[in-house]
Amino acid sequence: MILELKNVVKHYEVPSREKPVEVLKGISLQIKQGDALAIIGPSGSGKSTLLNIMGSLDKPTSGFINFAGSDLATLDDSELARMRNRDIGFVFQLHHLLPQCTILENVLIPTIPLKSDKENGDVRNRAMTLLKRVGLDQYGFHFPPQISAGEQQRVAVVRALINSPKLVLADEPTGSLDQTSSEQLGQLLIELNKEEGVTLIVVTHSMDLARRMEKTYHLREGILVDTD
Repeated sequence: MILELKNVVKHYEVPSREKPVEVLKGISLQIKQGDALAIIGPSGSGKSTLLNIMGSLDKPTSGFINFAGSDLATLDDSELARMRNRDIGFVFQLHHLLPQCTILENVLIPTIPLKSDKENGDVRNRAMTLLKRVGLDQYGFHFPPQISAGEQQRVAVVRALINSPKLVLADEPTGSLDQTSSEQLGQLLIELNKEEGVTLIVVTHSMDLARRMEKTYHLREGILVDTD
């Protein structure tokens, strides 16, 4: 088991309301290493909140989260930051590439806190191997504005994989892409899930992307339901 959630609840205090807004209502989920799953649901249903809690970017109001054998509630902020950088890759709707850095430099950014001088060559080789895998090795020394939106999102996927994470969390990764680029990116995510053995959790509005995953869950009114 790579990730386990038990009775995860998330409330937000809103000044204009007497009672907190309930976003997540007792979510329990078990995810095995190498799984590929999608979470779908209407806008505002809490999909991104759930993904952020899974990735320790946010904390639940109550409940238990175990990631790779660690109870996240027992880790301090610095320990959580190290865990995120080492074991979790994030892909968002917007690629968040730094325009002043080359494609290769953007991919290598997550390795900076972890690598020693001895490892510089190894991570650079891995970066170029991954870029070649997604058909972008020839653009390593280009800058983000010089490639297409779909290519930029593929770079974001490579960046998420550079530290060989156990888990990749993708929040609407195809939301800003055209249909062709969306299909290509969806296929890429599935292939990398198989080839790298990385666990993949995708939040999406796209049923085409959801159908590519092994399992699909529907989040509605704070409740997560297995649709299979």
